[in-house]
Amino acid sequence: MTNENKGPPSAITFGFSILTHFLLVAPMIYILVISFGNYSCFSWHVICSTVGVVLMTEAVFCISGEAYIVWKLPGSNRVTIHWILNTIGLILILIGLILAIVNKFDYNSLYFATSHSQLGLVTIILAFLVAAFGILANNTVWVYPYVRPVLIKVIHDFSGIIIIILLLASLITGLYTYWWYISGGTTTGTGLTFASLCVGGFFVLFKPILGTISKCRVLFGPPSNDS
Repeated sequence: MTNENKGPPSAITFGFSILTHFLLVAPMIYILVISFGNYSCFSWHVICSTVGVVLMTEAVFCISGEAYIVWKLPGSNRVTIHWILNTIGLILILIGLILAIVNKFDYNSLYFATSHSQLGLVTIILAFLVAAFGILANNTVWVYPYVRPVLIKVIHDFSGIIIIILLLASLITGLYTYWWYISGGTTTGTGLTFASLCVGGFFVLFKPILGTISKCRVLFGPPSNDS
């Protein structure tokens, strides 16, 4: 069945989509307000990284088909939106990393000694590797019949889920750094941001996790003649 033959999303689906977007965007806005309130060159590290993480999370939400704004689009178009959002998000995160490096050399910052920065650096490296593998996942015909397409898609889906978890974890750990403390982040605001990102991330990943489990059943089930 194509998307064109489907009816519009139900009120529950619409509400779920709006709530998920709110849970992702509201923390981003709060972090941006804090960043501009204590503006410096380092603030752009926070700004670029935060926007980049949210865009990559939205990329997963869009390709799952649960986002209300893409419900009419066929799978191929959602894939296009997915990689565009991921590309922009990765570029912004990379810019944020470069700014953090510049800040370290200019001010002899101890930023890279924190667990937040170390987790973030590892996550960025893994994110680029997963993104590169995504090219193959979108062109499984290159390796078929030597490698089953479902195997490539399971690997990409699973690694993508892990990356989103790590990205959100990196963003959350940033709420407990010295910079956040001196920038005016309140205990209540930090707690709400933490909860919002956790719940929003769970909503975004719920369907991809079910989809990956379903693909695993196909992968470990009897071989199919359908390419």
